[in-house]
Amino acid sequence: MANAFALLRVLAATPGRPVGVTRLAATVGIPKTTAHRLLEQLSVEGAVERHAGKWRIGPGILELSGFDLSSMLAATARLRLEALSRATGATLFLHRFTNGELVTVCRAFGTQVGLHVSTEQQHSSARHPESAIWRALETGRLSAEYGRVRAECNCIALPFSVSGTDTADVAVLSLARPTSHELESLKRPLERVATLIGSDLRDVTM
Repeated sequence: MANAFALLRVLAATPGRPVGVTRLAATVGIPKTTAHRLLEQLSVEGAVERHAGKWRIGPGILELSGFDLSSMLAATARLRLEALSRATGATLFLHRFTNGELVTVCRAFGTQVGLHVSTEQQHSSARHPESAIWRALETGRLSAEYGRVRAECNCIALPFSVSGTDTADVAVLSLARPTSHELESLKRPLERVATLIGSDLRDVTM
């Protein structure tokens, strides 16, 4: 039983990235044949599932744990937001819009924006009714806002589905940059990151 839980802990620590049985066995410290047998047993209950010859957490364990989509979305998106923020100096926010409410899932504060707008002001600007985030939700496509919320910053935002079929449950990825820096070249990278986050989330939850 302890070894089965140890395998589950390793898989839970790598959401969106299936793990091979050899690595799982080595990490837990058990023979590969034992790991394979335990994984097969866990798969019968839906606790784990095989994907492309490797293993990942299955829907059964998500049900038992009271699966929270916002938490899983944050876990799968955080590193991608931080990477784009480091590369561009921009600030990124990821919100989930569900049941008529905008919930901040995760964010990465960029060095460029931080020189002009405080962290607290960046939070409030992202939720402002005139922000590109709300326009993206209204139009269903990438939207831009140029200095309307804060004169120091421009922002772009892109909505995307986070539940596969329920279009009422969407996420919005936004990027803000000082007005002295152009935004056009960052639209494609923002779209790519949104696509990757959606793909990562489907890998975890499907």
